[in-house]
Amino acid sequence: METTRRQLVAGAAGIVCLAGDLRAMSSRADTPANAVQTSETEIIITINDATVGSEDRAAWVSVTLSVPTNRTIALEYSARTSTRNAAASPSEPQANTPRTIARGYLIFQPGEQQKTIEVPLQHPLLPGKSIDVELTDYFIYPQHVYASRIGTIGSSVGTPTQIASRNDMTELPPLPPNGTVVFSDDLRAPDFASDSGFRADGKPCWQSRPSHGRRQDGNRELGYYADPSLNPEATVWDIDPSTGHRFIQAEYVPTGLSDGKGGKLTPGWQPNVPFKYTAAMVTSLTLFNSITTGSYVEFDVKLSKIAGSWPALWLKRANNESPLEIDIIEAFIKSSDYPVDAITSSIHWGGKQGHRTYGASVPLTHLEQGADIFSRFNRFGCLLGEKQITYYFNGKPFCAMPNLVGIGSWYMLIDVAVGGVVGEPPEPNMFPARFHIANIRVIQFG
Repeated sequence: METTRRQLVAGAAGIVCLAGDLRAMSSRADTPANAVQTSETEIIITINDATVGSEDRAAWVSVTLSVPTNRTIALEYSARTSTRNAAASPSEPQANTPRTIARGYLIFQPGEQQKTIEVPLQHPLLPGKSIDVELTDYFIYPQHVYASRIGTIGSSVGTPTQIASRNDMTELPPLPPNGTVVFSDDLRAPDFASDSGFRADGKPCWQSRPSHGRRQDGNRELGYYADPSLNPEATVWDIDPSTGHRFIQAEYVPTGLSDGKGGKLTPGWQPNVPFKYTAAMVTSLTLFNSITTGSYVEFDVKLSKIAGSWPALWLKRANNESPLEIDIIEAFIKSSDYPVDAITSSIHWGGKQGHRTYGASVPLTHLEQGADIFSRFNRFGCLLGEKQITYYFNGKPFCAMPNLVGIGSWYMLIDVAVGGVVGEPPEPNMFPARFHIANIRVIQFG
């Protein structure tokens, strides 16, 4: 089987991914047409074409990065029969319905550069027929489109030819031993959180809102970050009697939230429409805000799969410097089809071109068979290294990003948002969307 690289057609444009958008880049004679270029490290992702012999029962298609990645990149592939003759022009009519042959995903960890897709063939690929192998982002991280490229498997007559299968493997760092627990909380105290971040006796506690207020207008969110003392019509949090653990939740309030003055609370970006959803957030801004290099932050949590909700665990700078942020996990639950094992991890920082972000949506089943973020509690963690931030699932590393956000100090946020990038909930009566919390720890190493 032979492997070839498609070359860029003169005058065509590739795609460069900058934080949050797609922009055309100038054509380059040495850039393959089925490659995509990403920002910062100029990584070009290429899926190669392949040719199988008349006796081959599998095709091997290589996916290559122009340089080893400095961050986790998760890609999905789908191999399907082509709707046109391999020799036909792309502009010719398509006569047949494509049939999916194989699906799967590739995960490039820092330091890795090449992976191989194996496509099984039940029957020999006839001359003139072809198979398209499409490469896209795994699931969706709304801030990026790393790749949407197609490689082609064609057929030849004669002796089968093969390429060497290559899958680079770089181990992410395990958790270090002998750390010191510097913070731990199960959030079960009756006065665990307040609007001010302080208890009645003046001692710090969790704060029930973002530092800038109780609305997230910049994201066009549909939920108001409520507090039970300020919004008595809302059940913002409670203890689950079946587990004994704390939960926070977002609710549907069809009559709208009262502003306490005879009117309704409204979003700043939609002032004539009342908030019909509550959101929930607790932060450690006043309670514990000294997370820094060598800190490992761990949350033992269970999420709810409610379309239109957006649960997340993240870190913000203690001085609230924007846009610095570490998203340990986010679940962009746009529909009931959301995978039970998919989460997104990312970083946000300020670069020469403004707000920058790296993120990866990762299928956790590659790490733990039967992974499910909704049916049971799992431990999500984040280790802040001087050069790399590593993310963990039940104690095992699954994702990493370069440390472009600095040493901190940082504080923790837990929240269930509504709307924003996940859109308006399609079934409001499915709410509340609960975020269950069993324990939180910060361990300091070194």
